[in-house]
Amino acid sequence: MAHRAAPPSIALGLVLATFLVLMGATWFRHTDVGDAQVYQVIARNMVRDHRWISLRYLPGVHAHFYDHLPFGFWPMAAAMRWIGPWAIIPLCALFSLGIVGLTCLTAYRLGGGWAGLAAMFVLGTTETFFFQTGYPTLDPLLMLLATAAALPILTGRLRARDWVLAGALAGAAMAVKGPFGPLPFAGAVVARAVVDRRWRTLFVGGAVLLLAAAPVAAFLYTHRDWWSGYGVHQLLESLTGARRDGNSHPLFALRSIAGRFWPYLPLLAPAIVVALGRPREWNERLLQGTQNAGNARRACRLMLIATAVVIIGLSLPQRKIWHHVLLVYPFLSILIGVGLARPLARAFSTAQRIRRGLFALGLILSGSMAADALGLGRILMNPPCVLAAEFARPAASLSPGEEVLVVSKVDEWDMLSALAFEKDVIPWPSLELDPLRHTAARFAFVKADAWSPNAGWAEVAAARGWVMATRTPGP
Repeated sequence: MAHRAAPPSIALGLVLATFLVLMGATWFRHTDVGDAQVYQVIARNMVRDHRWISLRYLPGVHAHFYDHLPFGFWPMAAAMRWIGPWAIIPLCALFSLGIVGLTCLTAYRLGGGWAGLAAMFVLGTTETFFFQTGYPTLDPLLMLLATAAALPILTGRLRARDWVLAGALAGAAMAVKGPFGPLPFAGAVVARAVVDRRWRTLFVGGAVLLLAAAPVAAFLYTHRDWWSGYGVHQLLESLTGARRDGNSHPLFALRSIAGRFWPYLPLLAPAIVVALGRPREWNERLLQGTQNAGNARRACRLMLIATAVVIIGLSLPQRKIWHHVLLVYPFLSILIGVGLARPLARAFSTAQRIRRGLFALGLILSGSMAADALGLGRILMNPPCVLAAEFARPAASLSPGEEVLVVSKVDEWDMLSALAFEKDVIPWPSLELDPLRHTAARFAFVKADAWSPNAGWAEVAAARGWVMATRTPGP
């Protein structure tokens, strides 16, 4: 029986529309994602300061910000300056659409149209991906550039222009998030070298990677503050584990995938079977009716090796953060796509079956829209913070740019980021409510265990372990 070479284009449109609907579940709701708030405050300060290299967050927290290179903030700051703050979310949505599109294109070139459709569907409907990329963080831009850098190596003929394009994209990804940027490129290089049995590919890829890293290295060399703040206190301390904020378990990346890449994790099995050729009976069943089984096996081997290299790279630093593992999600989706390409082609080998498949995709899109309207965002997101809920009315009297106190015996990053982003004020962390300190502050947000009524401050409201206080007039 002849199998249809590719799914109809309307199927691609339905999958993309479903991804947009799911990703948009968080767009018009209050969010308390700390990284997204911090990054938008930094971009806002870049626009106000007219400085594109020197980053700052708050006077009392990261007065000089070195956790990430400045270049990944440039698109956010540019959109904020020339379009408006509202443009950051559509910008990140475009980046995320680009990731899904590149995933589809890579799988299509490796395994055909059904592989592309499957890969796009898997990535676009994985909760961790569509939920996290709905926020304005550095991850969408990083994943877009890093995935694009792997595409010419995985699917190209490795001509000079393929290496130049891949190296330029890998260098741009490094400028966004340092050592994570080139991991997909490195995975693609190792996979091509092993599968094609051409070790020259490793040497060329290594040389291209060194050239790609040269701009970032030159920047760090010529900016000593960035070398110290980013190169030493961020990269080196994350690699060695001197920074304790994160997870140090050696298998953290695998555990994160096992816990978050659902419900599609079991669908990796067909690609692994085809790549290994074992068990033989399963392999023959998966490739039944395939005209060129060698191409299918090669595609699965490429993606299995490339994925393994990226996971190993994510596991090397002692300090690991869960959202860094998102970088491997496009590769996991492509691996699933190339593994399911032949079974899908057999399953949808007639026009009637194609129509049924399109109907099913239409139902998924309709269900996603209904879930969105019924409050999918509320289910996925945390409830609004106390600042946006119980303290919303008294906090309305805060003026942009004024100083407020955040008093607690421990670091309260969420309250600091919420005040800085939502109210555009300058929060100062403090261990105690001292009426003699920060005389300009009219209000203070005090953790309940640090609050005690005194002559200098009076309670305005209390909720969820917080007290909002205002300074009382002096005698």
